[in-house]
Amino acid sequence: MGSSINPIPKSVKKLWERWNLRGFILLSLTLQTILILGAPFRKRAPNLAIIFIIWSSYLLADWAANFAIGLISNSQGDAQGTGDNNEDLLAFWAPFLLLHLGGPDTITAFALEDNTLWLRHFLGLIFQVIAAIYVFIQSFPTNKLWPSTILLFLAGTIKYAERTRGLYLASLDNLGIHA
Repeated sequence: MGSSINPIPKSVKKLWERWNLRGFILLSLTLQTILILGAPFRKRAPNLAIIFIIWSSYLLADWAANFAIGLISNSQGDAQGTGDNNEDLLAFWAPFLLLHLGGPDTITAFALEDNTLWLRHFLGLIFQVIAAIYVFIQSFPTNKLWPSTILLFLAGTIKYAERTRGLYLASLDNLGIHA
């Protein structure tokens, strides 16, 4: 009665703990690459498979970057005492993911209706900037990458704010079009 069956083997748990953040950063990079390369073809491609890949990447890109920032903020303090300077890299990746949330210049919104979600993106901007600041502060005073992290934070915040403003300016209400 005291023993329980664990449905997830320990080896799988160890693999997840070691690669979850790396996997989501790689997923975010892959999705951004697909959007950069494929977005110009979304309106011209008659192939539904290409449109589906671009649409799926568009929907998953923000989720993957948000999840990765959450994993980074959740893992703060786990690497302390290991001597591997993981905290510096984590502090660097958080604003890098803000750049991902800003999206590539090739696609701001997949469809005109997506522009109405500008307020959601604005709230996301506020919370993700706070999360990135939290990660950055947690890495002090030993962060050796702080100059590049600050520059990346500024670039990521500007890029994300630029996307949010673009969605706002292109929203149906702002254009005078009522659905």
